[in-house]
Amino acid sequence: MLVLIGLSVLACNQDKNKELKTSMDSNESDARIQTMDTIVLNDEEQKRKTIQTRYTEELKKCSQTISAVTNFNGKTEFWRICNTEDGKRIIRIESHAGENLYEEIYFEQNGALIYAVESINYTPMNHFTLQPWTCQFFMEDGKLMSLMSLGHGKTEDDHWDPDIIFEMFATRLKELSNIAED
Repeated sequence: MLVLIGLSVLACNQDKNKELKTSMDSNESDARIQTMDTIVLNDEEQKRKTIQTRYTEELKKCSQTISAVTNFNGKTEFWRICNTEDGKRIIRIESHAGENLYEEIYFEQNGALIYAVESINYTPMNHFTLQPWTCQFFMEDGKLMSLMSLGHGKTEDDHWDPDIIFEMFATRLKELSNIAED
């Protein structure tokens, strides 16, 4: 009987050791995955910082004068268009309709979109902004690399597709080509 109890305790300890080893292996694996995620996040964060810095530097070179006024979308829109060196261009479009203040910013280099911002601020007449929403889009090699969103807005809709920014940009370029220069 004593031998049976001893074998049971030994078997139980072996099972616990296996569980502990499996748990340690799993923790090591989780740590490696977490480290890889951190490396990817740091790389993505660094790319976002670089793009944001490039945009800020180019924006400093731009006049804040309105370049054009349009009504392509059933509301008055104010366009600021800035062409800087090395094929860089910033297009900023602002409008107010109903109780919302809208802004779109497109930063491109050689025709490729590298950064965009879309914001909708609930701002009734004679009020300060009451409910802001902003989404920043960061692109790399013609694809959406990352986005950052703050506030309540489109990004909370499960059916919202962030790649819509490319369609919005293409539409704005078509509208830009229809603005008369004379």
